[in-house]
This record gives sequence, C-alpha cells and structure tokens, in this order.
Amino acid sequence: MDNPLPFSEAELARVADGSLDPERAAQLRRQAEGDPELGAALAEQEQAVALMRAADGPAPDRLRAAVAAQLQAAERPARRPLAARLRPRRGLGFALPAVAAAIIALLVVLVSGAGTPAPTLAQTVRLTLAAAVSPAPAERYAHLDVSVAGIPFPYWSQTVGWHATGVRADTVAGRRIVTVFYRGRNRRRVGYAIVTGDPIATSGGRVVTRAGVRYRLARASGALLITWLRRGHTCVIAGRGVTAPTLLALATDGAGGA
Repeated sequence: MDNPLPFSEAELARVADGSLDPERAAQLRRQAEGDPELGAALAEQEQAVALMRAADGPAPDRLRAAVAAQLQAAERPARRPLAARLRPRRGLGFALPAVAAAIIALLVVLVSGAGTPAPTLAQTVRLTLAAAVSPAPAERYAHLDVSVAGIPFPYWSQTVGWHATGVRADTVAGRRIVTVFYRGRNRRRVGYAIVTGDPIATSGGRVVTRAGVRYRLARASGALLITWLRRGHTCVIAGRGVTAPTLLALATDGAGGA
C-alpha cells in the first residue's frame, strides 16, 4: 500500500478530459475497470470535467474568488509525494485531489443553479462517454433491473448481442440522468442515458422515423449519438467508433426497451 502508484492524478485528469495519449488512456481505463477505487477516482475526475465544460457563461466574482482560494490552498499539499496524496485510506477509497473536489463543490452551484433551466444535449452525451460507477444491473425479464421515471433499460444480450457493463446516476441542472453502459461483440462501447423531466433541446443531424417514433442522429464530443423520446423523457445513446445503423438498431430494438 505504501508503494508509489503506477499513475498520477494529472494522468487521471487528462484521461477525463481526453488529452492523454490514447494508448496510455486505454491502459488506465482497463485498470479502472478492474479496480473499483481507481474507477471511482476516474469517475470523479470525469464529473469535474463535465461540470467545468457545462459552465458556458462567465462565473460570478464570488465563485471565481472561492475557486482561486481553493487552488492556492491546494498548492501546499500538492508538493507532498504522490503516493502519500493518493494513498488509499481505509473505508474512503482514493482521496479526491483538492482541486477537483473544489471544482465539483463550487461549479455545481453554477451549473445546476441559476441560469441553467435544463441539462444540455452536450452535457448528457458527456455522461454517456464517462465511466460507470456501479456494476451492471441484473436482468429482469426483458429488461435490466434499473429504471428511471418508471422507464426500464433494455436487456440486449439475447437480441442484438450487447451486454450491460455498468451504470451511473448523475444530477445536472436539477434533473436526474441515469446511464447504463453496454459493450458489443466487437468491443465497442455505448452509453444509454435517460433524462428525467421535460424533453431537452436537440437540433441538427438527421431525423429518421421508425414506427412513428422520430430518432435524431447527430455528433457531439467526438461521438455519434441518437436521441428520441420514451414516455416524454429524452433518451440518448452515444459512443465512439459506432455506426449510425448500429445506434438505430439499438434504439429501435423493442423501442429502446419500451
């Protein structure tokens, strides 16, 4: 436990924001899949990045001052050895770096408070590309044992050959967003998010109608995505390296789990 860890908090942050070398990022993500503590630390970094990117407008002066104070306070402990700062503590897992914790605590006020009436499509897509924080839910009949607003997530193993690998739940702009992650036979990965409340704004891309349901195919955050409504709630499936026919097949399989 006292040995230096094979990664740095800077690398975790760069994995989260997509700036790390792809080969090294893939290596760390594989480690995170098998290490719940590392996975949780990476998820926290990704949440911080999502919140930072979601803050489109200028931050209030008080928020800027508070962030600056937290950054200055973080400089002193940041000089301690890496192993000491990231050493797992009993019952707590990895200690979140002070800078990321400050950003999450302070920006959540800006992002989910005044001036943001609903999550944006870009914010939702980023969650579909983030890391899972809980194991895959169990199967229950034709659905998984997880739902949001009474809407279940589909069980795709027997129909289109995509297996659930994990799940996460987030709150953005006061809305609950639940995301289930699936992996196909070709090892491609997608996230399927359901946003509670009224439909969120979508635009651009290409609209395809199947069985009376309008599906919109578009791109965001370097990923291909498809959006549609189930019981008045916005559903989003997104992934990198997947094709439009694949996303359409997933979304329309049993009406996306309906």
